[in-house]
Amino acid sequence: MMEDDFLLGLIFAFLAFFVVLLFVGLILFIFQAIGLFKMAKREGKGDIAWLAWIPIVSQFLVTLLVERNVHPGLRGKFTLLYGIAVVLSFILGYFIAFISLIPFAMYLYAFYFIAKKYSDNPTLHIVIAIITIGFSTPIQIFIFRNREVIDTDEFIIDANEN
Repeated sequence: MMEDDFLLGLIFAFLAFFVVLLFVGLILFIFQAIGLFKMAKREGKGDIAWLAWIPIVSQFLVTLLVERNVHPGLRGKFTLLYGIAVVLSFILGYFIAFISLIPFAMYLYAFYFIAKKYSDNPTLHIVIAIITIGFSTPIQIFIFRNREVIDTDEFIIDANEN
Protein backbone atom coordinates (compact mmCIF):
# COMPACT_ATOMS: atom_id res chain seq x y z
CA MET A 1 0.00 0.00 0.00
CA MET A 2 2.72 2.45 0.96
CA GLU A 3 4.74 1.50 -2.11
CA ASP A 4 1.73 2.22 -4.32
CA ASP A 5 1.34 5.68 -2.81
CA PHE A 6 5.03 6.37 -3.34
CA LEU A 7 4.84 5.24 -6.95
CA LEU A 8 1.70 7.31 -7.55
CA GLY A 9 3.39 10.36 -6.01
CA LEU A 10 6.47 9.82 -8.17
CA ILE A 11 4.35 9.58 -11.31
CA PHE A 12 2.44 12.73 -10.34
CA ALA A 13 5.70 14.63 -9.69
CA PHE A 14 7.10 13.53 -13.05
CA LEU A 15 3.88 14.56 -14.80
CA ALA A 16 3.88 17.96 -13.06
CA PHE A 17 7.52 18.49 -14.04
CA PHE A 18 6.71 17.55 -17.64
CA VAL A 19 3.77 19.99 -17.75
CA VAL A 20 5.96 22.81 -16.40
CA LEU A 21 8.65 22.02 -18.99
CA LEU A 22 6.03 21.98 -21.74
CA PHE A 23 4.66 25.34 -20.58
CA VAL A 24 8.14 26.92 -20.45
CA GLY A 25 8.95 25.48 -23.88
CA LEU A 26 5.75 26.91 -25.33
CA ILE A 27 6.51 30.36 -23.91
CA LEU A 28 10.07 30.23 -25.28
CA PHE A 29 8.73 29.16 -28.69
CA ILE A 30 6.28 32.08 -28.75
CA PHE A 31 9.05 34.54 -27.82
CA GLN A 32 11.28 33.17 -30.58
CA ALA A 33 8.45 33.18 -33.13
CA ILE A 34 7.57 36.81 -32.43
CA GLY A 35 11.22 37.82 -32.65
CA LEU A 36 11.97 35.87 -35.84
CA PHE A 37 8.75 37.04 -37.49
CA LYS A 38 9.58 40.69 -36.88
CA MET A 39 13.25 40.27 -37.83
CA ALA A 40 12.34 38.52 -41.09
CA LYS A 41 9.88 41.28 -42.01
CA ARG A 42 12.43 43.95 -41.14
CA GLU A 43 15.08 42.30 -43.33
CA GLY A 44 12.74 42.21 -46.33
CA LYS A 45 11.79 38.55 -46.06
CA GLY A 46 8.15 39.16 -45.24
CA ASP A 47 7.06 36.46 -47.68
CA ILE A 48 8.66 33.75 -45.50
CA ALA A 49 8.26 35.43 -42.09
CA TRP A 50 5.32 33.13 -41.29
CA LEU A 51 7.79 30.22 -41.04
CA ALA A 52 8.66 31.56 -37.59
CA TRP A 53 5.39 30.10 -36.27
CA ILE A 54 6.04 26.51 -37.38
CA PRO A 55 8.04 24.38 -34.92
CA ILE A 56 11.32 23.00 -36.30
CA VAL A 57 10.87 24.97 -39.54
CA SER A 58 11.50 28.16 -37.56
CA GLN A 59 15.09 26.97 -37.04
CA PHE A 60 15.49 27.00 -40.81
CA LEU A 61 14.30 30.61 -40.84
CA VAL A 62 17.23 31.44 -38.56
CA THR A 63 19.62 29.98 -41.13
CA LEU A 64 17.84 31.80 -43.97
CA LEU A 65 18.24 35.13 -42.14
CA VAL A 66 22.03 34.73 -41.96
CA GLU A 67 22.56 33.09 -45.36
CA ARG A 68 24.44 36.14 -46.69
CA ASN A 69 26.34 36.82 -43.46
CA VAL A 70 28.06 33.49 -42.86
CA HIS A 71 31.62 32.82 -44.00
CA PRO A 72 32.06 33.04 -47.80
CA GLY A 73 32.44 29.29 -48.33
CA LEU A 74 29.01 28.67 -46.78
CA ARG A 75 27.08 31.52 -48.39
CA GLY A 76 24.12 30.38 -50.41
CA LYS A 77 24.28 26.82 -49.11
CA PHE A 78 24.20 27.14 -45.31
CA THR A 79 20.47 26.39 -45.04
CA LEU A 80 20.85 23.34 -47.27
CA LEU A 81 23.77 22.08 -45.17
CA TYR A 82 21.73 22.66 -42.01
CA GLY A 83 18.85 20.65 -43.48
CA ILE A 84 21.19 17.80 -44.39
CA ALA A 85 22.67 17.88 -40.88
CA VAL A 86 19.18 17.70 -39.31
CA VAL A 87 18.18 14.74 -41.48
CA LEU A 88 21.47 12.94 -40.81
CA SER A 89 21.11 13.52 -37.08
CA PHE A 90 17.68 11.84 -37.16
CA ILE A 91 18.93 8.92 -39.22
CA LEU A 92 22.40 8.36 -37.78
CA GLY A 93 21.95 9.86 -34.31
CA TYR A 94 21.11 6.48 -32.84
CA PHE A 95 24.31 4.90 -34.15
CA ILE A 96 26.76 7.81 -33.86
CA ALA A 97 25.86 9.90 -30.82
CA PHE A 98 27.87 13.06 -31.52
CA ILE A 99 26.25 13.54 -34.94
CA SER A 100 23.15 14.85 -33.15
CA LEU A 101 25.20 17.81 -31.92
CA ILE A 102 26.04 19.04 -35.44
CA PRO A 103 22.66 20.77 -36.08
CA PHE A 104 22.87 22.38 -32.63
CA ALA A 105 26.38 23.68 -33.38
CA MET A 106 25.19 24.99 -36.75
CA TYR A 107 22.22 26.71 -35.06
CA LEU A 108 24.58 28.39 -32.59
CA TYR A 109 26.80 29.42 -35.52
CA ALA A 110 23.78 31.02 -37.21
CA PHE A 111 22.72 32.63 -33.94
CA TYR A 112 26.18 34.19 -33.65
CA PHE A 113 25.62 36.03 -36.93
CA ILE A 114 22.18 37.17 -35.80
CA ALA A 115 23.74 38.48 -32.59
CA LYS A 116 26.47 40.13 -34.67
CA LYS A 117 23.81 41.91 -36.75
CA TYR A 118 21.79 43.15 -33.77
CA SER A 119 24.26 43.55 -30.91
CA ASP A 120 27.51 45.34 -30.17
CA ASN A 121 28.73 42.30 -28.22
CA PRO A 122 27.83 39.09 -30.10
CA THR A 123 30.41 37.06 -28.16
CA LEU A 124 28.52 37.64 -24.92
CA HIS A 125 25.27 36.46 -26.50
CA ILE A 126 26.81 33.29 -27.93
CA VAL A 127 28.52 32.47 -24.61
CA ILE A 128 25.19 32.84 -22.82
CA ALA A 129 23.55 30.64 -25.47
CA ILE A 130 26.21 27.95 -25.05
CA ILE A 131 26.06 28.02 -21.25
CA THR A 132 22.27 27.68 -21.29
CA ILE A 133 22.44 24.98 -24.00
CA GLY A 134 20.42 27.18 -26.34
CA PHE A 135 17.53 27.88 -23.97
CA SER A 136 18.36 31.60 -23.90
CA THR A 137 18.33 32.09 -27.68
CA PRO A 138 14.54 32.57 -27.96
CA ILE A 139 14.67 35.33 -25.34
CA GLN A 140 17.66 36.96 -27.02
CA ILE A 141 15.97 36.81 -30.43
CA PHE A 142 12.87 38.37 -28.86
CA ILE A 143 15.07 41.17 -27.47
CA PHE A 144 16.75 41.73 -30.87
CA ARG A 145 13.41 42.09 -32.70
CA ASN A 146 13.13 45.87 -32.20
CA ARG A 147 16.80 46.71 -32.74
CA GLU A 148 18.20 48.18 -35.91
CA VAL A 149 20.78 46.19 -37.85
CA ILE A 150 24.30 47.23 -36.89
CA ASP A 151 26.37 48.05 -39.96
CA THR A 152 29.57 46.09 -39.40
CA ASP A 153 30.82 46.76 -42.93
CA GLU A 154 32.01 50.25 -41.99
CA PHE A 155 34.61 48.74 -39.67
CA ILE A 156 36.09 46.43 -42.31
CA ILE A 157 39.22 47.81 -43.93
CA ASP A 158 39.72 46.75 -47.51
CA ALA A 159 43.22 45.33 -48.00
CA ASN A 160 43.24 46.56 -51.60
CA GLU A 161 42.99 50.22 -50.54
CA ASN A 162 46.65 50.40 -49.47
